[in-house]
Amino acid sequence: MLADSLNLSSVPMDVEILEEGDYLPAEDSVNVESKWVYTSVPVDYKFHPGVKYEKIEDLFLPEPAHIEEEDMEDGEETTTVAGKTKISKQFLFDLEDEALRLTGNYENPEEYGNSQTERRKRRPLGYVKVKNTVTGRMDPVVGVKIKTRRWFKWAKGWTNSQGYYSVNRRYRRPVRYTVVFKNTLGFKVWRSVVSISSARYRAGQHGNGGHNINLYTNNSAWSWATVNNATVKYLNYCTKFGVGKPHSNLRIVALGGTGPSAAPMLRRVWGVYGFTSKSKVKNFLAKANGISLSLNTLAHMLKFIQPDLIIRAGASKGTDGVFSVTFHELAHASHFKKVGSGYWIKYINYIITYGAYGNGKGRNAEYCGVGEMWGNYIEWLFLDNEFPSKNYPSNKNEDWYNPGFMLDVDNIKDITTMEIFSCLTSTTNSFNKLVSQLKTKTNYDGQIDNAFASYNDWP
Repeated sequence: MLADSLNLSSVPMDVEILEEGDYLPAEDSVNVESKWVYTSVPVDYKFHPGVKYEKIEDLFLPEPAHIEEEDMEDGEETTTVAGKTKISKQFLFDLEDEALRLTGNYENPEEYGNSQTERRKRRPLGYVKVKNTVTGRMDPVVGVKIKTRRWFKWAKGWTNSQGYYSVNRRYRRPVRYTVVFKNTLGFKVWRSVVSISSARYRAGQHGNGGHNINLYTNNSAWSWATVNNATVKYLNYCTKFGVGKPHSNLRIVALGGTGPSAAPMLRRVWGVYGFTSKSKVKNFLAKANGISLSLNTLAHMLKFIQPDLIIRAGASKGTDGVFSVTFHELAHASHFKKVGSGYWIKYINYIITYGAYGNGKGRNAEYCGVGEMWGNYIEWLFLDNEFPSKNYPSNKNEDWYNPGFMLDVDNIKDITTMEIFSCLTSTTNSFNKLVSQLKTKTNYDGQIDNAFASYNDWP
């Protein structure tokens, strides 16, 4: 998408920002008219067909902002402009300074070393961490992008497993820092169903040597960072337990507040293979997530986002609550990748017709039952590994699909989580078929029958 292939600014790039801030529109009241965004591109850049653009100014940038390369090292005496002319680095510094003076934007560069006239560029580095409400510690935010900008010059880096980053250019003056929730593992966290790009936390202007960012529960980015970390942990647990991973390029909408979450997998099932009308999508979101969208807003969402998962991740849930719902919905995403869109549409149509889970009596009910059983089982298993002192699960006989059954099967000594996942085939669309599949993985068929019979409210 355009929003993630260019460095975009929501305000003109030659405007001084006095105070950073975010405006989060309500999902049901957004104005989806197109709005201008701003960027700098090479002179020969070709926009995608259909993208409306307007050139504001021609720029002369001795160190092009649009390329991803290491900046000049301090010891270099010259640099190459346009691949031809060699120019003194000091001359380029002076040229830039004079341009800033003429336009009233000059600031003294930060000075380092023994001489007052020695001006060194510095590479911004630091860390991004998020508050863990269970442990009380600040956890590293893993694998997210860090962008820095000084006027028309951009740079980027990625946080490592400890939350530390270093960007790919140097600056003489303070820069603006932004955390972009686009992960090195391929997934993206979006802030709303009406966004046009990954969630971004603007940390403001700070020194050119770097900036440490701590996200607490009173910050909207806490939800995005916590969902990001839960997703990274989920993928790690998939490797540990032999569970198939979902698509690597998931789009995960992380909303604040409380309420239900869902795995519509819209990007995979919209159109020919899935939802065939906007009204079906509207009904699903209303019944599965409690989100009411106008048709205008819905059209915007289907054009730009098509989320795979929608997660309610308000800070009131705490870290374990957000991990819980994220693990659950990601378990559905793993299930979807294994069984395909045909299975998922029956699952979705049940929810559209009967509500979130219904009573287990309607058409395609057991598609939903098997799916929700699996979602709860993985949610509890991974949570117990992440927060072992919290004593999961909480409700083994939840609703009519009794998710504790799968947990009980996991306790049979010759059955593994990997084998349970292998039973979720595209034809495993009823409890009886699930039981039959599970019996092929054990020498203790009677224990499976006993576990099933221990719940007396199957539909």
